[in-house]
Amino acid sequence: MPIFFDVDDTLIDHHSAAEKGALALYRRHMARLSVALSEDEFLARWHESAERHFAAFAAGECSYQEQRRRRIRDFFGAELSDAEADALFGVYLAEYERGWALFPDVLLCLDALQGETLGVISNNATSATLGKLQATGIARRFAVIMTVDVAGVGKPDPVIFRAACAQAGAVAAHCVYVGDKLDTDALAAQRAGLQGVWLNRRAERPQGDPQVLEIRSLLELPKLLRNRGW
Repeated sequence: MPIFFDVDDTLIDHHSAAEKGALALYRRHMARLSVALSEDEFLARWHESAERHFAAFAAGECSYQEQRRRRIRDFFGAELSDAEADALFGVYLAEYERGWALFPDVLLCLDALQGETLGVISNNATSATLGKLQATGIARRFAVIMTVDVAGVGKPDPVIFRAACAQAGAVAAHCVYVGDKLDTDALAAQRAGLQGVWLNRRAERPQGDPQVLEIRSLLELPKLLRNRGW
């Protein structure tokens, strides 16, 4: 049974790396901000801006580079040229990339799943996804790398999930997908016909009682799969 994983905040600690990058940008260029913000305010707005513009990219509404520029212009002004926006984003990016690290449970989980067909499904671009997987030493673990620019659309659209299943040579009902977001990962996978598993690292309490399998650590995944006969 193919097992697919989300990348950011499932395998790689994207949130912590993004905070390091955002802080580097803020501390170096806070005087250039369009509106004065405290460090905490900047971080909160940076995460919101990143989610919003990255969702636009995943939906095919803008290019990968454009979503980066939109994020910068939210803070430093709509009048910035592309070159100026790119230079500012580069400050963030350099520190963000230095911060890439696997969660402690990742290698143990992947080791336990040796022999299974593994893959990733990411709303990021192929180059960025491979860059992260290679930098953290796990790229060779995955037979399938399905990204938004390959599928033509990102999560939660069922197309990207089914494209990954097809690449693995399996029907959706025989595939598992694990991700840290309840709606756009686990529930979206289930709507596409896969078995969705919600990796709820932060013990969040969702509204209602969603019919989705939940784990708190990737260390729980191999046992879950065994117990269910997968």
